[in-house]
Amino acid sequence: MLGVMAAGSTAGDVAQAQSNAPPKPPVSVPAKPAAPGTAAQKPVPAPKAPDPALKAEAEKRAGSLMLASADGERNCPVELKTAVAASGFALSFGTGGCPAVPFTAQVAGWLPDASGSIVMVSAQGRQVAEFTEGAGGAYEALREGDGVYFLAPPAALQEDMARPEEMLGTWDLSRTAGTPLCRWVFGEGAAAKGGFSVTVMPGCDSALAGFAPTSWRLEGGNVLVSSGSGASTLRFARQEDGGWAKVPERGRPLLMSRP
Repeated sequence: MLGVMAAGSTAGDVAQAQSNAPPKPPVSVPAKPAAPGTAAQKPVPAPKAPDPALKAEAEKRAGSLMLASADGERNCPVELKTAVAASGFALSFGTGGCPAVPFTAQVAGWLPDASGSIVMVSAQGRQVAEFTEGAGGAYEALREGDGVYFLAPPAALQEDMARPEEMLGTWDLSRTAGTPLCRWVFGEGAAAKGGFSVTVMPGCDSALAGFAPTSWRLEGGNVLVSSGSGASTLRFARQEDGGWAKVPERGRPLLMSRP
C-alpha cells in the first residue's frame, strides 16, 4: 500500500513539475535561403520630367560643341543632350571622357539657365562651371583658381581666333561706347616679360593710366593686357560688333574699340 502511494505521489510530482515548466518554443523549420541574385532590390526612382519651358531651353542649346581651355591647348568634344538625367539633362564627353580638362570628372549633367547660360552640374546638382553666352554662338566660363574655358561649335572657335596682325595699332578704351577714356597702341615689338609692347598715349584717365600696361598677347581668342608688375591682367573678348569687352565684366564694363 505504501509503495502504491509513493508511486502515485511521484507521478503527481512529475506531472505538477511539467505543468509549471515554461512552454517550449515550437520547432521552426529554417527558411530556404534565397537563390543568388534574387534578393529584393530597392527600386531606383526614374528622373522626373523637366518643366516644359526648361525642356524647350535645353532643346535650343543642345548639340555638339567643343570644350577648350583659354590657351587652346586642352580641349575635348562634348555633346549636350535633351535626355533627362538625375541632375538635369544628359551630356557626354566622347570616348574616354575628357582627361585634358580635369573639372569634367565632376560633371554629371547640364542645365540651361534663364539668363542664357549653360551650367554644368555634378551628380548632386551642384554647379561645376557656368558658361555665359558670348558672341558667335560661343560660351565662356571663368573658374576661380583654374582659368577660363570656352564652349562653342568647333567652327566658331576657329573663326573667333584673332591674329596678331589684326590687333596691331591704336585702340580706344571706354566705359560706354563713344566716350573714350584712354588710348593704347599695341606694338609688334617684344615686351620685356613676354608678349608684345603696349604704349599708353597722353591724356589717359587716371584709373586706367594707373594700370600701366606694358604688354599684350593673344590667348584662346582673347586679348590679354598685363600691367608692369605682371600681377594684374585684363582679358578682352571679341564682341559681335567687332569691338572688344573686358571679361568677366564684374560691374564695371571696359570696352576696347578702334578710334
